[in-house]
Amino acid sequence: MPPSVPPSTDAPRRLLLTGAAGLVGSRLAAECLAAGWEVVGVDDLSGGWRERLPDHPRFELVVADAAVPGLLAGLVAAHRPRHLVHLAARVGVRAVLADPEGCRRANLRLVEAVAEAARSAPAGEAPRVWAASSSEVYADAPGPLAEDAPLRPAAGAGRWAYAASKRAGEERLDAALAGAGGPGPVHLRFFNVVGPGQDARSGMVLPTFVERALAGLPLPVHGEGAQLRTFAHVDEVARTLRQLLERGGVPAGPLNVGGSARCTVLELAREVRRRAPGEVELERVDPRRHVGAGFEDVPAREPDLARLAALGVELPSLDLGAIVADALARHLDLARPAPRPDLPPACASPASSPA
Repeated sequence: MPPSVPPSTDAPRRLLLTGAAGLVGSRLAAECLAAGWEVVGVDDLSGGWRERLPDHPRFELVVADAAVPGLLAGLVAAHRPRHLVHLAARVGVRAVLADPEGCRRANLRLVEAVAEAARSAPAGEAPRVWAASSSEVYADAPGPLAEDAPLRPAAGAGRWAYAASKRAGEERLDAALAGAGGPGPVHLRFFNVVGPGQDARSGMVLPTFVERALAGLPLPVHGEGAQLRTFAHVDEVARTLRQLLERGGVPAGPLNVGGSARCTVLELAREVRRRAPGEVELERVDPRRHVGAGFEDVPAREPDLARLAALGVELPSLDLGAIVADALARHLDLARPAPRPDLPPACASPASSPA
């Protein structure tokens, strides 16, 4: 195993964060602020919400679409952040199936804005770019997926437009920043990041189960529920990301980020049912009727985290029972407020891949 990368002593610790009001973004902002960072967040509040965000003197929120030309470049010039963490995206299986090509265009516009911002900085002052990708970029395969595993086609359509947009985004950032000097971008391939307050409306499996269990409603299991997933608690993921930012010399390229709570969807449903405050039933459903006619499932999604572990950061380690218990205990306190009719759906930081 390669040696751990020594911590960076560079200052100031200043972060520009897109998708700041999303599940991962809001937790990362809070994590960095607690460690003494300055954070500038950008979010249009169409998928995230302001109530998630910390009230802190070192935090500034810019309510805007991060893809607006020149916006991120202007913030880089004004604040000179050491890191630009890009978490904003069109995400969620329902949002993707409703408008696959709109999802692709939105995600690639955001990537172009991030690249423009990084290129706009003077030589030697460009922020390090960390961009959210997804485990969905990997082709179906049994066993843990390492960063060099085969990928899905870059031209994927329909259900796979989201995965295709993430793969294309990685490639565009690499090409755009290849000659910019300094370390290249890191592509954060998230594996099912979950936690209390996650928005169930986009089709994420754990908040769907939790909200229905708390309401005493049946838990909808797709088919036989044999789909394998590996979950990570968002608070631990935020800690891991903050530690990565604080280390020097993290190699450019793809990096799996996830946990070790491995289970089938049926096992997840049974764990939620076991810990629910009242009696709930399981209900087998046809996902094409439940989610959309173009739905296609992923049989297994399990990360190989050797590359992340070699960087000397703390890996997410909460087990399934702890993750489910925390979601049931805190979800309603952190869940989305009543929806605003003037906002379009689903543009937020990626909480987990569709399940």
